[in-house]
Amino acid sequence: MWRGLDHAHMMQLELIVAVVLWGGVGWLVDRTLGSAPWGTVVGALVGYAAGMYLVWLRSQRMDAEDAAGPAGPSGPVPGGDLRGA
Repeated sequence: MWRGLDHAHMMQLELIVAVVLWGGVGWLVDRTLGSAPWGTVVGALVGYAAGMYLVWLRSQRMDAEDAAGPAGPSGPVPGGDLRGA
């Protein structure tokens, strides 16, 4: 359960960072070329597309992990993970 929640948070973060990063690049292009607001708009759209691609890649990886079955030992690891405590 927690692993799926971790993946969901990473998907959200990847999408937000991609839009902000590429929107920022577009904003810098606008400031340099004086083409406001087109660089920002195009940058945000490119960021959205890149973020959605990253989300799709992560979901494909999650599907492959689910199809492979559970990973690791089935019981608790001695002296290891304390998340269940």
